[in-house]
Amino acid sequence: GQLLIISHGGGYHSLLAGMGHIDVDIAQWVLAGEPIGHMYAANNKIADNSKPRLYIELRQDGRSIDPLPWMAVSQRKVKR
Repeated sequence: GQLLIISHGGGYHSLLAGMGHIDVDIAQWVLAGEPIGHMYAANNKIADNSKPRLYIELRQDGRSIDPLPWMAVSQRKVKR
């Protein structure tokens, strides 16, 4: 599948996998909240006949860390 790695600076990286389509290019800058891709449709079964799932991993200096303290619910979204 496709893997997207986002560098946040300071040794932090996000790894995202499971998307049906990635809409950003290598070395492209993105803003917080900006769309970066699309998931498969919920009714579209993938190779192992399961529903689509987004895998998120946060790394600091190459080691996995718990991403939950970094995630916040917000109603703000970037307009296209």
